[in-house]
Amino acid sequence: MENRQRKYLISTERLLFCADKAVSALGCRHERIGIIFVNNRVIRSINREYRGKNSATDVLSFRYDSPPSPDIPFPDGEILISVERAECQAREQGISLESELLNLLIHGICHLQGYDHEIGEEEAEKMRLAERRVARKLKKALLDHPLLQTDKNTITEILGKIPEPEEK
Repeated sequence: MENRQRKYLISTERLLFCADKAVSALGCRHERIGIIFVNNRVIRSINREYRGKNSATDVLSFRYDSPPSPDIPFPDGEILISVERAECQAREQGISLESELLNLLIHGICHLQGYDHEIGEEEAEKMRLAERRVARKLKKALLDHPLLQTDKNTITEILGKIPEPEEK
């Protein structure tokens, strides 16, 4: 886990604990995932280069099929999160920055596991359910961990990023 932005103070220890719990909640015991916290300028550049979208986004996930060499400890995937964007979204939703970072982390990990909400409502529902399952396990893990406990509001705000479908 790397924090490459300097504007916002974040607890990488708690986020790393949560990332490990989220990965295991999806049944992926030996995944090596790089998590990098960046600013809007960096994520916009990467979004433009790899997705053809010239805008900042909140989270990007990249899955790597195989390492360049079996002798090199290479990640199975990487998640980039714009802390700047996350802070703005947290303010808009009236939640803490840490809650939003956890929601984006869950979202990114689900993408790395093959979930894709952008290809249709059925897939979006599968991803929504996976995010909720991970969120429940994270909440329990945070409440049970004596050193990493957080306030109850943060716990209730961990849901993932896929919203419930609107009533028709």
